[in-house]
Amino acid sequence: MPNIEIDKREFDDLVGESMDEEKMIEEGSMLGAHWHRIEGNVCDVETYPNRPDLLSVEGLARAYRGFFDLDKGREEYEIQEGEEKVEVDDSVDDVRPFIGGAIVRNLELSKKKINGLIQLQEKLHETMGRRRDKLAIGLHDLDEVKPPFTYKAVEPEKVSFTPLEYDRDMQLGEILDEHEKGRKYSWILDDEDMYPIIEDAENRVLSFPPIINNQLTEVHPGTTDIFIDVTGKHEETVKKALNILVTALAERGGQIESMDVGGEKMPMLEPEKRELDVEYFRNISGLDLEPDEIAERLQMMKFGADAGKEKIDVEIPAYRTDVMHQYDLIEDVVIAHRYSNIEAEMPNVDQPGARKPIEDLVERVRKILVGKGALEANTYYLSSNEKLFDRMEREEEDIAEMSNALTEDYAVVRNWLTPSLFQTLHDNRHHSYPQEFFEAEDVVELDDSAVGASNHRKLAYLISNSGVNYTDARKTLQVLERDLGVDFEVREAERSFMKEGRCAEILVEGDKIGFIGEYSDQVVENWDLDGSVAGFEIYLEKLV
Repeated sequence: MPNIEIDKREFDDLVGESMDEEKMIEEGSMLGAHWHRIEGNVCDVETYPNRPDLLSVEGLARAYRGFFDLDKGREEYEIQEGEEKVEVDDSVDDVRPFIGGAIVRNLELSKKKINGLIQLQEKLHETMGRRRDKLAIGLHDLDEVKPPFTYKAVEPEKVSFTPLEYDRDMQLGEILDEHEKGRKYSWILDDEDMYPIIEDAENRVLSFPPIINNQLTEVHPGTTDIFIDVTGKHEETVKKALNILVTALAERGGQIESMDVGGEKMPMLEPEKRELDVEYFRNISGLDLEPDEIAERLQMMKFGADAGKEKIDVEIPAYRTDVMHQYDLIEDVVIAHRYSNIEAEMPNVDQPGARKPIEDLVERVRKILVGKGALEANTYYLSSNEKLFDRMEREEEDIAEMSNALTEDYAVVRNWLTPSLFQTLHDNRHHSYPQEFFEAEDVVELDDSAVGASNHRKLAYLISNSGVNYTDARKTLQVLERDLGVDFEVREAERSFMKEGRCAEILVEGDKIGFIGEYSDQVVENWDLDGSVAGFEIYLEKLV
């Protein structure tokens, strides 16, 4: 889950009172904000990936004001009619077709506030933006450029500018080859002959999305007016991200000003209107609340809500990207009601049960690997194509997808465990080595069944350290072989994500059950890891 760093003094100022830390941590966690570290005024907060509106101190404070009954109901953000335009050229249609834009004026920005804004920008890149592929954000000092702006695609060698963190002009191709951000995100523009840029009325480049902005437009203390651009490949995601940004700045006292972007007025902050059926709420939640009580709790979650006898008219704020169904509204009502206020009841069930053999096997495997010194990971079933395939240097294949995915990071159901363990290594890369992790859990694979997919129990194991190789993984497999009483056969094989000559398939009685080996340098680099990584993955159900 994404982490942000905030200043407690800023948080209290935006909330409107000094929050009691115990109350803030214990009750506030129900909102999806987990306070992991509070040292003086520096706080580390982990948020749920389905709530990108909480990825800033402004968004957190707004949510807390409602949740703790300080300022209930939907926030109204005034939008002044603006005259500035962004002209969108047809040349971007095949490269990066969508752009959103807005201006926020009358800001009072300190270095700390700018750092918070940049943090929000980068967190949106990583979550909603799928590492800038789905969307990328540009923040520009409006005083340094001259509208109207033009969004177009150009030949790389014909445009140059001075990118952030540099002191000389560079052509677009040079930026991809030499600049840190260029090297990191050049994959987004692979196979493109034309690159997108945003330029002003005097043909000065503001931005080379999704890579880097011009040094000219850098936001600094003293900047009062900001032009925000959001470009991307998914129109709705671009617009939602723009809404999150402008409302966060409005919480700081900024004045939102609309722009004409390709003939469309932006930002669009009109709330989405929904109905919540009272009886449906009661049946799903198990709570016997009156309509006005339901409406009040929705207001505590910063929705607009008007209670009728059978229906609640709900206004969903434009920055909320996670509300897809009545279920989501029901969940928010229950959160505002407080889980601690729900009385536990024993279900009226009287059925004999028995433990499945696969569970006995998993328990044995856990004891063996923990006894060897490995740590068990418990990761998410939902993942992304980028993690399952791109970072693993593996060709994409058909997998189970979410029909209502809230973010690209959690849009598909994993079909193997190893990428989840690589994510665990990545999250723990600043801790001491060696590191050993395993997970024995389900994956989902498409098949010809009536449902179209089935669960399969697998085991994945990774060890990471300087000098780790195939032999280290093989030793762990031999421990399992000995303690489980299973004869594993290993046969040399090839995998796109493993080093040549250091990979094998694992067989039991001639049946292929998995693979083992040393992962390629490219995979290790993709996950931003040091040293080497080796491991294996097998179907446990084939050992029962």
